[in-house]
Amino acid sequence: MSLSTQIHTLLFSFFFGFGFSFLITLNYKWIYHEKKSYQIISTFLIVISSTFFYFIGLHKVNYGIFHPYAVIAVILGFIIEHSLHKFVVKKIAFLKKK
Repeated sequence: MSLSTQIHTLLFSFFFGFGFSFLITLNYKWIYHEKKSYQIISTFLIVISSTFFYFIGLHKVNYGIFHPYAVIAVILGFIIEHSLHKFVVKKIAFLKKK
């Protein structure tokens, strides 16, 4: 696999992790709903659809070749978006207090 394809794979995986974290944040009330059945169904649908879209995107980027560093890039994107979200929420709360 060429270097440019590997870089595209890393970038795609990173931004997918970023988007996945954003999707989890948007669907927070469904994932942590009071009813256990809503929790199970929503979590299942989010995970299955996200996995499906990740592998379709991976197929477009590098013909579906899966590498361990792509998982690291997804996790890193997830962590960075989650940290950024926490920072923004704290900053907004701080500015509202003023």
